[in-house]
Amino acid sequence: MTTLRKLTEWLSIHPTPEEIARAIVTEYLFEYSARGIRFGLTNSDDSVVVIAQYGYADSDLYLGRVIPSDEWRAIDTDDIRIMKGETSSMWGSQSDLYVGSLRHRGVIQGYLVIGFGKPIPEAEKEKVAQLVDDICIPISLYLSFLDGPQFKSIPGIASNKSRADESVKLSQRQTLILRGMVEGKTNHELALELGYSVSTIRHETMRIYQALAVSDRREAAKQAMALSLV
Repeated sequence: MTTLRKLTEWLSIHPTPEEIARAIVTEYLFEYSARGIRFGLTNSDDSVVVIAQYGYADSDLYLGRVIPSDEWRAIDTDDIRIMKGETSSMWGSQSDLYVGSLRHRGVIQGYLVIGFGKPIPEAEKEKVAQLVDDICIPISLYLSFLDGPQFKSIPGIASNKSRADESVKLSQRQTLILRGMVEGKTNHELALELGYSVSTIRHETMRIYQALAVSDRREAAKQAMALSLV
């Protein structure tokens, strides 16, 4: 089971943001000595709100608080410089921090910051970055449903909720197949699960690619998350 599929299935039981943060550090990124995580959303007025964090001692300063634009932009740390677009890399200067983008409808809606207990070697950076970027996909989908009870006590996030892009039209069959793509299922698995032939699944898959303007399953899954189609 891929990391993307495993995390997506777990998110379907609606864990709290704190549980998600803890799991990412202690399970999904444990082998890379992850020590902390913080993720949150950006608002239309450029303020930010931290949804969850784990492993940081300053949680009382930021967690659940709407931080005005001028306040967070004045902070001089690697993660803030990356979020402001002042660096060409998503890695911190000491290679012990990585910032992933949380996207909705193709637009950045927030960031996921991972801190590591030791610098990540150059030879492993691409692999770790890909893993964090993969994790950002289901987290982005999760954050697009901000009307659940687990968010009621968090201020400043109502303005971030939005609907899927209505310009993308998929049939019920295509939506089911697309959901299977997000979960990492093969055409054969989808054919058995949905009761269609493999050729039908393959045909519908190509139509999904066309509707989403993508060329492969990975990009289709990313678009599905970004557009909240599943």
